[in-house]
Amino acid sequence: MRPMPSIGVLKGKINMKLFTCGPVALYPQVQNVRRKEIMYFRTTEYGAMVKQIMGELTALLGRRDESTMIYLACSGSGAMEAAVENSMSVHDKALVINGGGFGKRFAELLAHHGLQYESLDLKWNEELNEQKLQPFEGRGFTRLFVNLDETTSGKLYDLPMLKDFCSRNQLRLIVDAISSFLVDKNDYSDVDLVLFSSQKGLCCSPGCSFISLSRDFAEEIIAGKNTSSVNMYFDFRDYFKNMERGQTPYTPTVMVMYEVSAMLELIKEVGGLEPWIDKIAHKAEIFRTEALKRGYKIPAFTKSNMLTPIYFDDTLDASQFATKLLQKDYAVCPCGGALSSHLIRVGHAGNISVNDHLQLLDVMDEVRGELL
Repeated sequence: MRPMPSIGVLKGKINMKLFTCGPVALYPQVQNVRRKEIMYFRTTEYGAMVKQIMGELTALLGRRDESTMIYLACSGSGAMEAAVENSMSVHDKALVINGGGFGKRFAELLAHHGLQYESLDLKWNEELNEQKLQPFEGRGFTRLFVNLDETTSGKLYDLPMLKDFCSRNQLRLIVDAISSFLVDKNDYSDVDLVLFSSQKGLCCSPGCSFISLSRDFAEEIIAGKNTSSVNMYFDFRDYFKNMERGQTPYTPTVMVMYEVSAMLELIKEVGGLEPWIDKIAHKAEIFRTEALKRGYKIPAFTKSNMLTPIYFDDTLDASQFATKLLQKDYAVCPCGGALSSHLIRVGHAGNISVNDHLQLLDVMDEVRGELL
C-alpha cells in the first residue's frame, strides 16, 4: 500500500495558488458560502432563488427567455453528453469542430450514441477560417457542435463566422462555452443551445452545469423530435417542467447554486459583465506581455482570456515543468497526449491578481533555471 503523504505536504497543497483553467481560485464571497450548513432545496424560497439565478445568467448570455434554461448536477462533460442526446435524432447529421481534446470529446459522444457526424479536424495550433469551412457547405448537416474555447490549447473560435455558416446551411448551433462564458466577449443571443459549468468563468465549485436553449429549439425537444437516445436523467423535457417552479427532477447541487448567487452579486458590484471580462482580459494581457519578454513561447492563434498556453521545445519537458511548479505550490494545467511534453496552460480567471501572475512568472523562471 502506498504511504499517505505527510501533514506538511497536505498543508502545502491546500494553500497552493491556482492558475488552473478550472476549478479556479475562489473569491471570499464564495468561500463564505461553503462554510455554511447545507440548505434544504424543496422549498419555495430555494425555487425562487434558482429562478432569479436563471434570469440573471440568461441576461449575461445576452438572451431573453430564462424559461428555457436548466441546470444539471454534473460536470461539463455530462452537459456535453446531455446536449448531444437531446439535440440529435437518428435522422440528424452533425458537424463537429475538432481542434483539440474537447472537440474530440463531442465526436466521441456522437460516436458512442451511434449518431451521424463528420468532424472538421484541426491541428492543436491551427485556426478555423472560412476556407476550412467551405468543403462542408451544402452537405446536409443539421447540427454543428463546437467548443468555443478549445481548452486544451486556449484557442478561441470565431462565433460570428460559425453563426453565419449555420444560418446559410440551416444548422442548429450547439456551443460549449464552458471555458468562454464570463471570460470572453461573445453574443450568444441567437445560438440554439449554449452550455457552461460552475467551475470556470463562474468561479464556483465544480459539479453544476447550465444549458440555455432558444425557444424554438426547446419547443422542438418538448415535442419529442429528438428523443432517440435520451436517457431518463438527462431528459430536458423533465427539467423544463420542473424549472417552472425553480426545481430539478433530481437532487441538485444545492450549495453550488448559493455560490453562483454570491458570484452574480460580485459581478454586479464590479459594474456588470463588461468590466468583469475586462478585468480578466487585463490579467491575461499583462501575463502574456511579460512572459514573452522573459523568453517564453506563446502560440500566435486567437486565444481566450481564460488561459495562456506556454509552448516548450525539446530543451524542456512541459510535464516536468508543471510538476516542479506544483511542488512550489503553484498549480498550472499540464496537457495530455502528444502535447504533454510541450504545453502548459496558465489560467487567468478566479481570485488571482496581476501581482499573483507576476509572482508565478518569477517562480517559472526559477523552475526553468533548475531544469536547464
